[in-house]
Amino acid sequence: MKAWVLQGAGSLELVDVPQPEPEAGQVLIAVDYCGICGSDLEAYELGMYEPGMVVGHEFAGHIAAVGPGVQGWEVGTPVSVSDAIPCMACRMCRRGALTQCESLVMIGVTVPGALAEYVAVPVEGVYRLPKGLDTRRAALAEPLSIALHAVNRSSLRPGDRALVLGAGPIGLLVLQAARLAGALEVYVVEPNPARAALAARLGAAEVLDPTRTNLAVRLGQLTGGTGVEVAFVCTGAAAAFEEAVTLVGKGGQIVMVGLAPEPAAGDLMTLVLHELDVRGAYLGHGEFAQALAFIAQGRVDVESLISREVPLERALEDGFAYLLSGAPEAAKVLVRVRD
Repeated sequence: MKAWVLQGAGSLELVDVPQPEPEAGQVLIAVDYCGICGSDLEAYELGMYEPGMVVGHEFAGHIAAVGPGVQGWEVGTPVSVSDAIPCMACRMCRRGALTQCESLVMIGVTVPGALAEYVAVPVEGVYRLPKGLDTRRAALAEPLSIALHAVNRSSLRPGDRALVLGAGPIGLLVLQAARLAGALEVYVVEPNPARAALAARLGAAEVLDPTRTNLAVRLGQLTGGTGVEVAFVCTGAAAAFEEAVTLVGKGGQIVMVGLAPEPAAGDLMTLVLHELDVRGAYLGHGEFAQALAFIAQGRVDVESLISREVPLERALEDGFAYLLSGAPEAAKVLVRVRD
């Protein structure tokens, strides 16, 4: 079968590899669509995973075969798959911290991924698609589950005001998830005009350009001087955390969603005096079924995030290269593996 294999930093190749056979407790998925994630881009640029790893973890398709001992699943069933599958037995899993599992299976990171014609996965991570949901949109349940997890990790309550820093795919999904959670208004900070326009279309109360606007002054005007209750940092820019500390109201919360490669500084005096709460939000797991339901019900718009769809053989040239080019309209690329 054809699969995109990471060979090292800056080296991703479409190669022929043996089609996997599902082992005990696994199902084989014929991949229909696979999204390209920011972590895939970093893995490609930096060679973050072991050479020889098939990348890709945002995907949906149909069951092609079931392994020994697997019951209740039929060949041909349309499914999507959580990319992070906990063991449910370790100390962290017993505490309910599933994303911190000590033996976490991560598709496309620790085991072969889905930017390929087929992928074998543990059945525990497989979800049936709700009625009426196609595999194209279902491929984006994984990033939506991350956004839902971030909101679930927050203290956001109905009637609160929230701020999203960064309107990439995750930020745009957090915007929608916060609104579903009852946020009175969600403001978005984004300098890219194309992404700013998309954030406005998806329900942002106001989109603020940090290169043209004094964020603290404008948010003070919008909130009557109180600041927002929760800020979601959805960018890898370390400066965004520093900014968030100054924009959250007293007793507020900062949820770190984006992965910053560099250490972040911040106004610790304000953090202490205002009793700000800082939390991390990593991956998602318990939110996957909810993510599929929200997409199927039309309560979350994932279609608007798709800026390009490319065939499997063009994933590098028209997918990875496009996203890394800095094209202003680039958001999410879907790789079409089969029609």
